[in-house]
Amino acid sequence: MKSPEESYRLEVVSDPYVSGNFAYFTLNWIEDGEYRSSIYRFNGEKVDRVTFGGHEKMPSFFNGKFHYVSYTKKKESLMLQEEFKEPREIFSNESIQKYLYHKNTPIVMTQDSSNEEEPFITDRLKYRFDTKGYLRTRVRLVALEDSPRNLVSGDFDVVDFDSNGKVVIFSATIEDDDRGLQDIYELNVADSSYRRLTSGSGEAPLVSVNLDGEIAYIGHRNGISPWTPSSLVFPGTERTIGIGKNAGNTVNSDLFVPGSNSLLLDNGKYFLIGQEGGKSHIYAYDGNEVLKITDGNISVRAFHVNDGKVAYVYSSPERPSVLVFKGEYDPNPDFRGRKPMRIEVNGMEAWLIESSKENPTVLAVHGGPQTAYGYAYSIEFNFLADNGYNVLYGNPRGSDGYGEDFAEGCVGDWGGKDFEDLLGFVDASMKELGLSDNFAITGGSYGGYMTNAAIVKTDRFKCAISERCVSNLMSMCGTSDIGFWFNAIESSVDDPWSEDGIRRLLELSPVTRAKNVRTPTMFVHGENDYRCPIEQSEQMYNAIRMNGVDTLLARYPGDTHEHARRGIPENMKDRLKRKLSWFDTYMKKKRRDE
Repeated sequence: MKSPEESYRLEVVSDPYVSGNFAYFTLNWIEDGEYRSSIYRFNGEKVDRVTFGGHEKMPSFFNGKFHYVSYTKKKESLMLQEEFKEPREIFSNESIQKYLYHKNTPIVMTQDSSNEEEPFITDRLKYRFDTKGYLRTRVRLVALEDSPRNLVSGDFDVVDFDSNGKVVIFSATIEDDDRGLQDIYELNVADSSYRRLTSGSGEAPLVSVNLDGEIAYIGHRNGISPWTPSSLVFPGTERTIGIGKNAGNTVNSDLFVPGSNSLLLDNGKYFLIGQEGGKSHIYAYDGNEVLKITDGNISVRAFHVNDGKVAYVYSSPERPSVLVFKGEYDPNPDFRGRKPMRIEVNGMEAWLIESSKENPTVLAVHGGPQTAYGYAYSIEFNFLADNGYNVLYGNPRGSDGYGEDFAEGCVGDWGGKDFEDLLGFVDASMKELGLSDNFAITGGSYGGYMTNAAIVKTDRFKCAISERCVSNLMSMCGTSDIGFWFNAIESSVDDPWSEDGIRRLLELSPVTRAKNVRTPTMFVHGENDYRCPIEQSEQMYNAIRMNGVDTLLARYPGDTHEHARRGIPENMKDRLKRKLSWFDTYMKKKRRDE
């Protein structure tokens, strides 16, 4: 058996940065109930610690000088470390999301603090956002001259920026901030004016500009369409370059540091992450062809390239977080996850982590729906396997990494064919792998919706755990940060507040059939979740409680939609403990206090 405390005793690598013969990186861990991190460097053989405060991240070098971000609970500071001198702060604010030099001037993508006690007044559809709270301040660009000077700011967010030393390019949500659609702009640094370079509407979360002024971005111009794969796009030209099945990485992991994509230039090539099914890798585009740089059953979570040298961080089902630069650095040599067995069901990928064929099995459903399971480490899956459970997971219709048609396969049909696919995974695991018919179901976000859909459709599962769930697609249109557009388009509804729209949203909502539920179900939710607000769990919990069905509601104060991935550490440990207890009660017939 493994305890929740042991499960979270791992370390996670992020922010790789190549300089000379070293790959600098951030090492992250949990200590005394808090997230901690420091900067290290690796030459392919030896690891050295560079910073020692336990609150440092985002290393880089500009003009041969070492920079990084230091943080406290209240602010983040951009630090400059010159040789033989003490580090000095050159800028601070509530958050620093990116920094680069334009000529000799640092430019910072940053967000201000705000007074959360003041009344908040809005006339916007999107006025709060998960993990950010009420949008009292927005992400802006600042030039660090004699005093900080605003370059780009307004009632929108700057999403990314780049400089080639001559021109600054940025991406922002200026045109349609409510729906988070992005465009590319060229900035005149001297007078802070800018002009739009993209036409139409779509996504452009990462931008790049080369020394010749050629601009590229990752994204698409297909408007509001979560199922459209991203590509490498060159605005103003006809070039749109496919990278794998999707330019990016949506492979799920509950490691407490999120993965990050980049669009980097080196020696005339563009480097970025691409996804195919449950794998993600680094790709390069040289202007003529796409080259795959990495390989294997892994998920690349971050990378950097400089002067032909590549450093990257990958995760696999067996190894949580590994840095590759000349050699490999594994900060968790004693952590080894269980290798899953891959199965194919009606052309779809699924995996089984088997502890014993006789043990109960938990069917896990990913969120999204346009994300994917695959070759990345899962803290929760290994915790369950180490405590006597098999874990079955897969990518039903609607998942990312298999092309646009497949990703669109559940649109307007949540709980339909995608649910049939999940039952197909269960049937195949019994028929082909010999598992016993003792299954539970669990999932978060869209996975929580599918858990709710399962318990109103079938009594097949011994119990269920629905996390940060969706139960009422209609009410969520008025309470979620994205529900007013996301729920509508995923349900094939033009106007969510029309009679037809309301009727269709309710038809797809599990809460309308809650009287069917006979499955013991626990609901887990962060109280500060603005993506799928806690009222979604409250409605379903109350409905089946009034049915007399065994149910619990676990509420976690202070936690957002990220409660299972980067929540309050003690809450994450408590969550694993409570999930195991619920499964044990109904699948192993143990008392909850055993």
